[in-house]
Amino acid sequence: MAIPYASLYEKVQIILKNKIEEFHYFGYNSITEQELWEYCINKTWRKRDIQSLRLYELTSGILNVSASEIINYLQVNGLKQNLFEVEISNDELSNLFQQLPSSLSENNEK
Repeated sequence: MAIPYASLYEKVQIILKNKIEEFHYFGYNSITEQELWEYCINKTWRKRDIQSLRLYELTSGILNVSASEIINYLQVNGLKQNLFEVEISNDELSNLFQQLPSSLSENNEK
């Protein structure tokens, strides 16, 4: 995977690593440096010219991210990208939308 803004990434890599270690300390072991960087680019600095950000702005943006923000972001992106890549046949699809038998639908209404 190519890292966007690789030159800036290299400058703040130690900060990213430090933040990931913090997440791991609190039990969030699945978050990676690349995911944190992606989050910062797409959320924290989305309305800014990233190339013009100063080092202290990059550092502050990284250090102010919470684990829950990243996890929410990754979950939403996973759903948007359909990472599960579930394939369903036309028969299975039609079975999903067929009408329930009247006895089942009456039980659900109660």
